[in-house]
Amino acid sequence: MTDVLDTTLSTLLPASDDPAGWVDAACRADPEPDRWFPFPTEDFAYARDVCHHCPLRTRCELFARATGQSGVWGGKEFDRGREKRA
Repeated sequence: MTDVLDTTLSTLLPASDDPAGWVDAACRADPEPDRWFPFPTEDFAYARDVCHHCPLRTRCELFARATGQSGVWGGKEFDRGREKRA
């Protein structure tokens, strides 16, 4: 039997003192998490556009800064908690 890895963004959203709060994340059901972790030469317009309409955009950005995350958080690209591109 082969285990199937769940790669939806809901499995990548951070654990926090209020995990239920991430249920409203616009990216939660996105089945392509690679779009949220672009290579430096790749555009991240798709992720930025999804984040633009998300009610948790600011929360995601603050989480990325505070915890040293990499990838697109709150519509901005981060590398170990430092903003690279907006």
